[in-house]
Amino acid sequence: MSQSTPTRPDYFYIELLRAVAAIAVVIIHVLGPYRDLLDVIPAFDWLSAVSLNVASRWAVPIFIMITGALMLSDTRPFNLRYFLARRVSKVLIPFLIWSIFYAFLAGATLHGTELTYDFAPVWPLLENLPSKATWYHLGFYYYFIPLYLLIPFLTPWVQKLSDDQLRMLVLGWLTLTLLYLLRVKSAWMIDAVMYGGYLVLGYALIRLPIAQEYRTALVFAAGMALLSSVYGIWEQSNITGQYTTGRLTSYKTLNTAVVAATVFMLAYYYGSAVTGRWKTLVRFIGRYSLGLYLLHPVVLWPIRQLNFAPEPALLTIPLMAGIVTTLTLLLVWIMSRFKATAWLVPA
Repeated sequence: MSQSTPTRPDYFYIELLRAVAAIAVVIIHVLGPYRDLLDVIPAFDWLSAVSLNVASRWAVPIFIMITGALMLSDTRPFNLRYFLARRVSKVLIPFLIWSIFYAFLAGATLHGTELTYDFAPVWPLLENLPSKATWYHLGFYYYFIPLYLLIPFLTPWVQKLSDDQLRMLVLGWLTLTLLYLLRVKSAWMIDAVMYGGYLVLGYALIRLPIAQEYRTALVFAAGMALLSSVYGIWEQSNITGQYTTGRLTSYKTLNTAVVAATVFMLAYYYGSAVTGRWKTLVRFIGRYSLGLYLLHPVVLWPIRQLNFAPEPALLTIPLMAGIVTTLTLLLVWIMSRFKATAWLVPA
């Protein structure tokens, strides 16, 4: 990391990160059924799905890093009312409403063209909502929302750190992610630290941008992290006879952190290369990225119900992800046009 430099006034790279991260999340959820088809579909298709999964795991950490980059660098005096009304409620209220919606969606089952409904699975999901997600994509909020409690205390502390102290803090956290990957236990491996480290990493990457001579090395490290993760999953899965990841796809591991840092760096430095209509499209997706994250399982639901996993995976997964993303963005845009529903898909 180089010496401190002022935060860039152009935040397009943030919009770019939001857009690509939201799309990557859609890809992860589209390919879900493929992962359980080891020895059922051709090996290349299964490996393609696993590779796309590994190559997209940076998406969730990126959202945390964006929060850290924006909020930990904010030098304005802390305003509790603004923080609760404009920051926390923007995330918390839609999360609660959509959690209830998905709990009721869990009672629906699609058999071919026949739709049936059973209330039995709904009530346990609602009862456990305070501690357990009602739908697979909502688990993110159970460790993301508590991070907001750290921000008022973390912000003044990290801003007072010297550049070297900040580097050491990031290095210490990265060491923890390596130990976690290696299954070495530590009392520091709690969610507040393991996920909160991404807040600090995002802040550090804009306060201490990666010097040009180190960027290629970071990209190489990310490539090695991706390849080793795919190979590790392939080996473990063939040994167990089923999809097995160990901790290779965990957000708490060094391989994921390195890839996330690389994606953030690339957007920060080279996002300005996106121009014209592509830039307009990125801004649109970035603006509605939260809605895309929250609603895409609705569009994906029929596909998942039918266990639709066509081949070749390397082609069909991106194609289905593109269709799901497009339809979801259309739905989110329509909802954003009406006051009664716009608050459910905050921009």
